[in-house]
Parts: sequence; structure tokens; C-alpha cells
Amino acid sequence: MAFFSYLDDNADITDITFKDRSRLGPLDKASQRIMRGHSAFSPAEREMMAAYVSGLNACAFCHGSHKAVAQQFGVEPSVIEQMVRDIDTAPIDNQLRPVFQYLKKLTLSPSKLTEADVKKVTDAGWSEEALHQAILVGCLFNFYNRLLDGHGIRGHENIYKMGGVHLYKNGYGVPWFIGLIKKAVRKRKLKKLAQMAKAS
Repeated sequence: MAFFSYLDDNADITDITFKDRSRLGPLDKASQRIMRGHSAFSPAEREMMAAYVSGLNACAFCHGSHKAVAQQFGVEPSVIEQMVRDIDTAPIDNQLRPVFQYLKKLTLSPSKLTEADVKKVTDAGWSEEALHQAILVGCLFNFYNRLLDGHGIRGHENIYKMGGVHLYKNGYGVPWFIGLIKKAVRKRKLKKLAQMAKAS
């Protein structure tokens, strides 16, 4: 159950960001550049990072949603679950493993990061710029995890699926005129969720 009066069980992150455009609106462009802009990591790998960090934080909404986005890019959800359980044995590319180990430490014990952790990443063939890009994803989703959990938004499977398809197709950008159409957007979202619930 969401904690704030303007939120409900079908609320998602846009219900928060649309309500506070002056402060949160700039995050849309930042998210688009971090998650879909030029990077050493593919969009699928960045979505894995988003789902992984969110899983470590036990943020149900972001973990479920970004696992669904990663699935749209061809990543098996079970792989992400195994990553959250044990990144050291999860079935991922060995070159990626130290990057995810770095993200784990950044998320759970950031003050314990050392130059040795950076060296593991660069020894695997990644540049400092690539690590910087991964750190940005980690930081972004630690922020979003706290934003959603702080407002009590947990979501449900249909919300995750719908968001996964939307982010896969459209990315993270939001049109400047969203304030003018947000009621219509919410109405369309609720209609689609009702159809999904009826079909399941």
C-alpha cells in the first residue's frame, strides 16, 4: 500500500515525478543519457545493472520493472535472480563479473570501496570511463530505489510488464508537455492494466 494520499496500488514512478516536475523533471534526460546514451555497456547490460542494484536493495518496483526491461532485451529473468543471490557464481560473462561486484559494493558498502576494486575492473579490460558509466547506473538506481520505497510504491507484475515494454520501446525520455497530458496518460495506463488483469 502506497504511503501518500495521491498514490495507489497502480502507482509508478511517473506518479511521483509528474507531480514534482521542477525538481524531478531533469532526471528524465539524465536517465535517458545514462541508460540509452553512448556507453561501453549495451542497453541490456545497463538494464541488468538496474535490476541487480534494485534487487540488492530489495526494491520490489525497480527490480521487477527493470528485470522486465532486461527480458525485453533478451536477458533471462532467472539470470538476474541468480546474480542477486550470488554474483560470484551467476552465469554471466566473466568480463562483466568484476563490474557487478563493484556495483554490489557501491550499493551495500560504498565506503569500503578501494583502488583494488577498481583494479579488478580495469584488469578485466574495462576503462576508467566504462567504470564511471557503470557507477552512474548504480547511483541512479540507488536514488530511484529510495524514491519509490520512501513513497511506499511496490507495484505488481502487470505494472512491471507494462513498464518493461514501455522503457524497451521508448527509453526514459519524457515530453516537455507531460504536465498537460498526465491525466490522460494515467487514464490510459489504468485502462491497459485493467485489460491485462482481465486477460490473466
